[in-house]
Amino acid sequence: MKNFLHYLRYRWLLFQWTRRSKKKRRSNVRIGHLKEFFAALGKSGISYVVLRWFSEVPLSSDAEKNFAGDIDLLVESSQLEEFCRVVADFPGKIKIDLYSNGIRLGTDCKRIAYFPPVLGSELLQNRSLFCDSFYRPAPRLYLYSLLYHCVYQKGLLCGLPTGTALQNSERYSHDLEQELCLTAAECGETLPKPLTLLNIHHWLQQRNWAMPYDLLGRWPTRNAWHDELLNLETEKQLRDLGKLREILVFLIREDAVQTGANAPIIEELQKKFTILEQFSLNSEQQSRVIRETRGGDWTKHKDYLIVPPVIAVICHDPAPAVIDHQSTLGSIHKFVRNGNVFFKHEIRKLMDQRFPGAINFLHGSDNDAESMAYMKAIYGDSWSDKIAQWQKVTGLTD
Repeated sequence: MKNFLHYLRYRWLLFQWTRRSKKKRRSNVRIGHLKEFFAALGKSGISYVVLRWFSEVPLSSDAEKNFAGDIDLLVESSQLEEFCRVVADFPGKIKIDLYSNGIRLGTDCKRIAYFPPVLGSELLQNRSLFCDSFYRPAPRLYLYSLLYHCVYQKGLLCGLPTGTALQNSERYSHDLEQELCLTAAECGETLPKPLTLLNIHHWLQQRNWAMPYDLLGRWPTRNAWHDELLNLETEKQLRDLGKLREILVFLIREDAVQTGANAPIIEELQKKFTILEQFSLNSEQQSRVIRETRGGDWTKHKDYLIVPPVIAVICHDPAPAVIDHQSTLGSIHKFVRNGNVFFKHEIRKLMDQRFPGAINFLHGSDNDAESMAYMKAIYGDSWSDKIAQWQKVTGLTD
């Protein structure tokens, strides 16, 4: 009977997570007997980390009775079904905010991964045991993830000053500065001074742990800080682009090359745009692009495997089209300024007819600022040389 009840609970939980995921809603998890629960996760070989506030996790019956908060848990996306089996064994009242390094089973934020998958995977691969009870991120990555949490996931709600003209009167429920200082000392890092959201953003950029530019505007849980930061970054990208405009960057994924779809994709791009450069990305470039661009999170649709970009195609549009903001695409894609950007949707549909499963073979920038961010990811420190070269080619010089 016990095994049967466990199976029913497991199937019910999995059904609920799947249903909520389809509705773009978060999955609900409530746990009891946390210490035994964490031990069962370890025994099952499930990769997870408690994301923060480790000392508050209740590890006894009395502590659980008096616990009024919740616990943020990051789990390996490919192991969510097995995780659900363990959850079924530990019903209780402790609320778990469940996330993964992907977008499966309601562990995302409205179809966007809580951390970009490559960053989430780093947290899961670099962890340490806390109080012989549960896993937490290793100190350096804990610091990075906590600062990421402040700047991008919380914004004003973390209570830190912005570092801009935007005022912040919010208060946070934890002693954030003390936690940050202790963690920085533990891993030998020096925090930015003054400790503002803008300074933290730049600090994370230097360590390649910032939110990608093309995700800043799409992050679903927002406040005034997110728009402030997006505006500042947009101004910077356009300033770096100089007078160069109507640049589109297309990235072709590895699965497209494996099926032979890359040549037809480039042929289609040539029909609409002037190709300035096309080339295969080396491993260093691939790594930068995956970290610094959203790229649909670089995961296969309804899957958890990262599929890297392998070919970059830099284009100039000599005849940009006025966008119809009343159209379906125009109303959905608010960052698009040139109607020809939607040509990539036509290419995707065409490729999907010729190569089943090809709907996400091609990723492309939506506007000039995104194109600039993509080119920085692709070219690294040599991006300014490329800008100067293409200004001459297109006749758009400073």
